Amino acid sequence: MTAAPLSDRIVRQFDSLTPQLREAARFVLDHPQDVALLSMRELARRAGVPPVTMLRLARQLDFPDYAAFRQVHAAAWRKPSGSDFASRAEGLQKRGERLPERMEQALASQVSHLTARNADAFTAAAETIERARRVYVLGFRSCFGVAFQFAYVYGLLRDNGLLLDGAGGTGTDALRQAGPQDALLAISLEPYTRAAVEQTAFAVQRGTAMVAITDSELSPLARQAKVSLIVPTESPSFFHALTPAFATAEMLLGLLAARGGAKVADAIRNAEGQLASFDTYWTDRPKSKTQVKSQPKPGKSRS
Repeated sequence: MTAAPLSDRIVRQFDSLTPQLREAARFVLDHPQDVALLSMRELARRAGVPPVTMLRLARQLDFPDYAAFRQVHAAAWRKPSGSDFASRAEGLQKRGERLPERMEQALASQVSHLTARNADAFTAAAETIERARRVYVLGFRSCFGVAFQFAYVYGLLRDNGLLLDGAGGTGTDALRQAGPQDALLAISLEPYTRAAVEQTAFAVQRGTAMVAITDSELSPLARQAKVSLIVPTESPSFFHALTPAFATAEMLLGLLAARGGAKVADAIRNAEGQLASFDTYWTDRPKSKTQVKSQPKPGKSRS
């Protein structure tokens, strides 16, 4: 996946566009290869707007005509559009041959372009997190796994991370303590969870610096974020790909560890010692005599 060549220009002008031009701009930004590969009429059809809207968008972005607008987009492989999981699953059932191979190829291509698309953003995200008094981590539904993984590994590096997860829907209550000295890492992909959009907006209003892992420069998270790490989500399967988001979180964690110096090394060593003291992980080494004696005999219960 390559970044849309006009992303900065579109983002700057997005708020001033009409609703119909916004729809066209969003599609162009999310599907830059299609601009080069498809006719204006077909591109407009896929974006759900009249063809003249694409021409108006080109002129709004200071191009003399659509042809000039199209020329700035590099050719690339065509991406599927839409997030209708049911219809995509039906299509998948009709063309399910060699699906694992196609998914492997798509994911490999997506992950291989993450640093090219987010080169400066990775450093900016690491600096934002490093300066924070507390680092809140937020992700709902399918994105919760990414948030949990980041928070878990980050906890090995530093002691100021907090995963916004709690029983009874109380997980985000901790944001009432967030402020300008803090950072929020938020993960959300289309279709965006309402709670993710509302809670990140709340944190940003309180001055919290937000780092977003999301799928578009025009996503509701990216438009509020101090730093955005943009990940592709297209997949030959029916559900959007989460592997690029996981990879981005892991790459950010690796960068934080690499920049952390002796303090981070000591923290990891301390965590390893604590885990070892509780014999947290299974090994195939023989148990000590004390451990063997403490085990109840088969068929007998312990009072």
